[in-house]
Amino acid sequence: MSYKKQTRHNKIFETIRDRIVYMDYPPGMGLTEKEFCEEFKVSRTPLREAIRKLEDMKLVTVIPRFGTYVSPIDIDEIRCAFEVKIKLEGLAGELAARRITSDKLDEMKKLIGDADRILQEGGHRSLIGLDARIHEIIYLATQNSILQEFLVNLHSRCARLWSSSLSGVIPNEDVIDQLHGIQSALQDRDAKGARQLMEAHVQYFIDRIKMQLL
Repeated sequence: MSYKKQTRHNKIFETIRDRIVYMDYPPGMGLTEKEFCEEFKVSRTPLREAIRKLEDMKLVTVIPRFGTYVSPIDIDEIRCAFEVKIKLEGLAGELAARRITSDKLDEMKKLIGDADRILQEGGHRSLIGLDARIHEIIYLATQNSILQEFLVNLHSRCARLWSSSLSGVIPNEDVIDQLHGIQSALQDRDAKGARQLMEAHVQYFIDRIKMQLL
């Protein structure tokens, strides 16, 4: 696949993925190839490549001869995803503390510093986006493409639950404080501390899910 085609496919994938994560496309909604082709001004080939990747992430369900639909949110599946995510996030924090570059640290610091303004612009949706951008920086900082691929997949699936069910029970201040702590540990090159804080960040969401299910 050429770079240009790959970039186009990735852009389509990321746009549809974000619409699903932020509930612009709710569970069960049908996705129409023709409308996407017209919107993105592409043939069906790059679109289907993007849909295939979304299907691999369990974000869409493709039913032959019937169409493509946004997958339902399966709490048991999300619980399993978080159980895996907590350990991988810890590993990412540890590796990032050892490998993160100064420019990535500066980018993290600026994002967290802008948190109040970002939140005022869009409430919980902006917080989810801020959290995702900071995690992306950390994943890239690991310099481990396999770990990064797994975590990007898991983070999108878990973020959809946050957007759909947990937006009213996750205090913005708690998440910002956690991100501050993670950034400080990375700044100090504290691999053990970064691992613990990344795991605690995920555990916080697991505990909130359990509270919702009681």
